[in-house]
Amino acid sequence: MAQYDVLAEQLGDIEKAIHFYRENVEFHSFFRALGPVQGKRVLDVGCGDGLYARLVAHRGAGPVVGTDSSAEMIRLAEAAEAEEPLGVTYHVHDVATMPTLGEFDLVIAVNVLHYADSEATLAAMCERISANLTPGGRLLAYVGNADVDQEAARDFGFSVDRPADLREGAPFTVTIGTTPPASVRVHYWTRASLTRALESTGFTRVDWEQMTHAPVSDDDAARLGRLLENPPGFLLSAYKE
Repeated sequence: MAQYDVLAEQLGDIEKAIHFYRENVEFHSFFRALGPVQGKRVLDVGCGDGLYARLVAHRGAGPVVGTDSSAEMIRLAEAAEAEEPLGVTYHVHDVATMPTLGEFDLVIAVNVLHYADSEATLAAMCERISANLTPGGRLLAYVGNADVDQEAARDFGFSVDRPADLREGAPFTVTIGTTPPASVRVHYWTRASLTRALESTGFTRVDWEQMTHAPVSDDDAARLGRLLENPPGFLLSAYKE
């Protein structure tokens, strides 16, 4: 994905800008929902620089495979693997067209599905994810929320250009407050649309996970509590029987 080839150069600044949110909400909610991964075969689609692939590998998952459409992001992931070998392998693939790489117990898709620019692309993404899951496997995915509380999001480094026409697939832009600002173009999909796409491609149950935050100060808890009333993203689990 060309926009991520460019953003790779700003990755360090992006992480600094949203570090508090990621540490106290994104990671906290994700691993609370995930549970134990010891010995599980994991595919991380849209893996970026391999952060989540490394995190689950550290927790005992294996084998772990990461894919991303950005060759530059895969280069960063492979550099991190070379620096700290965990046995994670990486490949350049677009999730909508990736081959069947194996039978995985878990697929991770952090901020990936909202890049689908049409219902056909969304369905293709879900089908390719399903094809890489073993029966009984699980998808755990973050998806963007165009209806996020704008003021609360800005407090944590995010800005969302909410589309005036909130039709299915409408594009919108998420900007991180770096210098210069780092922006990505994504698309609006309702929970109902995401559920339909998943259920049409082999998933038999879709659950929306609770978003929570880690223990923080009372002031930060109040700020995070407001944000989580309408957060920047939602966390879903989908199961293949």
